[in-house]
Amino acid sequence: MKKTILAMAILASVVVACTPKASKTPAPPATPPTPEVAAAITGSVEAGGVIMASAKCTKCHGDETGHVPKHTFAEQDKLMQAMAKKAKLSEQETADLMAYVKAKAKQ
Repeated sequence: MKKTILAMAILASVVVACTPKASKTPAPPATPPTPEVAAAITGSVEAGGVIMASAKCTKCHGDETGHVPKHTFAEQDKLMQAMAKKAKLSEQETADLMAYVKAKAKQ
């Protein structure tokens, strides 16, 4: 019985050791928004700042709005679009928020 358990343990470790590992390929660099997307971002920076400080953002994030200047717009674009959907922002509110992020983002 001990030999069977030992053989199973050895077999299991061989199988685990021989399985191919997932390659860690770096993520492709963020691409700037297309002209169509950039043209759609016609919001007001001031209104975006108000939205950023509103309950729609602070409900989950509190007053943690200092991260915007630490990242480029390209780094934040998809994330902000996803959060705008979660916050149920209208198209205009999303455009305002994106204008704010674009204006305040690291260049």
